[in-house]
Amino acid sequence: MELKTYRAETMAAALAQVKNDLGRDAVILQTRNFRRGGLLGIGGRWLWEVTASAHINVPPRAVRGRYLPAAPASAYATHQPPGKSALALEGAEPAGGVLEGRMDEIHRMVAALLSRQGGEAGAWGELGRFQAALRAQDVAEKIVAELIGRVQMELTGRELTEGAPVRERLIGLIAERIPTRPPDQAARTRRVMALIGPTGVGKTTTIAKLAARFALAEGRKVGLVTVDTYRIAAVDQLRTYAEIIEVPLRTVLSPGELHQAVHAMEDKDVILIDTAGRSPNDRMRLNQLRGFLTAAEADEVHLVVSAASSRTSAAKAVDNFLPLGANRLIITKLDEAETFGTVLNVAAAAAAPVSYVTAGQEVPDDIAPADSRRLAELVMGAETHGS
Repeated sequence: MELKTYRAETMAAALAQVKNDLGRDAVILQTRNFRRGGLLGIGGRWLWEVTASAHINVPPRAVRGRYLPAAPASAYATHQPPGKSALALEGAEPAGGVLEGRMDEIHRMVAALLSRQGGEAGAWGELGRFQAALRAQDVAEKIVAELIGRVQMELTGRELTEGAPVRERLIGLIAERIPTRPPDQAARTRRVMALIGPTGVGKTTTIAKLAARFALAEGRKVGLVTVDTYRIAAVDQLRTYAEIIEVPLRTVLSPGELHQAVHAMEDKDVILIDTAGRSPNDRMRLNQLRGFLTAAEADEVHLVVSAASSRTSAAKAVDNFLPLGANRLIITKLDEAETFGTVLNVAAAAAAPVSYVTAGQEVPDDIAPADSRRLAELVMGAETHGS
């Protein structure tokens, strides 16, 4: 197999060289975008480098029931901005309809590159193992494809055959997709925080944990407000917690009353607002909740999602509650989750930072500020440790 490398200022120009020299059926083995010249990364110019061959024999692999060969040069999109590979273009459709999906493209790129490097069995074995581990954690297929593709493009051939570098890079990439916003322990400005979300995710218990944390551990003046008048037991539970930690609790029935309650607690450092759980399918009650949040003028609206919920339920929660103004996430019930893909799926879909996580019913102990790295390790799963 004869390999040739072509360089140009645009991907389109590089691919044109490949087609002119090797023909439209040439196989793209590797692409990269790099800067040439300049000093310490400043100045210089960006170049595209494409490695291709006119002949390559890559064993086919079944993907969703189909056997797919390596991708010819004609399959790649011809317009790509600097720093973006064909794999990274969101929504880009391959030219001529040759590639039918991102998973197919990833496999072909992996197979071609590993065939070039003579390490197909070991390297794809590691990538395949971690791919299976992410799927077992119920990570969305699109995210799995993007993660595996990024690792394949960023690591060297030797690194791809070793489990530790692959796992470490995957953890880093997952952590990037789970942004967190830890609380500012030194901040003393007044904060109004509202918790929203579906029924059964643990909002009331989480409110109690936060109240105890702020009042007892941080010495802040805390006020509680609840609009969860649909469940008497929930109001009684929160009232019990309020009495134990000695913070005031006000129950309101309307957005107007909520507005008055918040302003009546101007002397408090933190005001926590508990809301009734709403079904993501109940449009009327979701609109009612929107009215309460508008009246509260909350600085932070935390969407609470259970790590134990299904992928479908979590997706519905994000789709229906995020438009109400949620700008933070709280992930609850980590101790009850059998898989942790929901954490990544929700964080990626919401594009909002995770503020806290909970794991247990104990107040105030079972709550902590979210940590991207630790959550990423959970998503990777225990079976990938020690590789």
